Amino acid sequence: PAGSEVLGAKVVGGDEVLPALFGEGCRQAFVTIGSILSTSPRRKVAEALKALGFAFPNIVDPSAVVSPFAALGQGIFIGKNAVVNAGASVGDHAIVNTAAVIEHDSAVGAFAHVSVGAVLCGSVRVAPDAFIGAGAVVIQGLSVGAGTVVGAGCTVKRDVPGGAVIPSLLVPEENL
Repeated sequence: PAGSEVLGAKVVGGDEVLPALFGEGCRQAFVTIGSILSTSPRRKVAEALKALGFAFPNIVDPSAVVSPFAALGQGIFIGKNAVVNAGASVGDHAIVNTAAVIEHDSAVGAFAHVSVGAVLCGSVRVAPDAFIGAGAVVIQGLSVGAGTVVGAGCTVKRDVPGGAVIPSLLVPEENL
C-alpha cells in the first residue's frame, strides 16, 4: 500500500501515480515484474511506461561480468555473478538472473528470462518471451522458440519450437 516500505524504499502508489511522477520530473522507470509462464504483465507495464515517455535503465549488479563487446537493450536486469560474454546480445526488458551465463555470440530476446544458474552455451538463440529455468543448460548453437518454458535443470540438446513447455525431470532426456 502507498506509504509503506519495501526493502527500505517508500511505496508512493500504484500504476495510477505514474503520470504524476513523470510530470514531476521522474524520467526513468524499471519494471520489476518477473515472468515464468507469461510475460504479458511485464509487457503491459513496460508499454504503459513507454507510452508515458519513461526511459528504461539497465540494472547490472556490480559482481556481474558484461563484456564491452556484448550488446544490451534497455530495461534489462543482470544479477549477481552473471556473465554476458563477447558477441552476446540481450534484448529489451530481459532478465539474466543470479549466476546465469550467456556465452559468446548468444542472443537473448526481449522479455526473455534466463534463471538462476542457467547456462546458454555459445551461439544459442533464445527468442522473445522464453523462460530458461534454474540450472538449465542449452547446448551450443541451438534455438529456443518464443514463449517456450524450459524447466529447471533441463539440458536442451536440440532446437525447441515456440510455445513448448519442457517441465523439469518429467520429460525423458531423449525428448529434449
